Amino acid sequence: MKRRTLDLPTAAAVIDDIDHLRAVGYTKTKRWNLTQICQHLDATMTGGMDGFGFRLPWILRRTVVKWGFGYALKKRKLMSGTPTLPILQPPASTDRDDNEVIDRCIATIRRAAEFNGSMKEYALLDDLSPDDWRDFMWIHAAHHLSFLVPHDGA
Repeated sequence: MKRRTLDLPTAAAVIDDIDHLRAVGYTKTKRWNLTQICQHLDATMTGGMDGFGFRLPWILRRTVVKWGFGYALKKRKLMSGTPTLPILQPPASTDRDDNEVIDRCIATIRRAAEFNGSMKEYALLDDLSPDDWRDFMWIHAAHHLSFLVPHDGA
């Protein structure tokens, strides 16, 4: 089965897609289920708002990561195959989704939608605005959610 082409331009669109997948069920086209994707999105957004406790080396922030962010914002997609940092990888999961984890992710998405804090110490990139960060978070969410195909085909 082929993954979806998906653009989720707002927090509301991300939440709607998560709720839809949870309501109708889905088929995975890669290894993570909805709970694992939500764990990853929650960790990524929370780390962006509250800090990860580390920063990538400046050379990566100013070259590879800067290029990747620019590409994502311009094309509204991420390149597949980019490795996930170990601290952002979800734990192994059963095939059964965990509504508590999914609800926590939705709460974090709502918090991210309103976030206007400092990005000065953002772990992955220098000189990032909250608006660009949020836009990247929605692109990032669409990337991962695109690997889940709803059972109703919508």
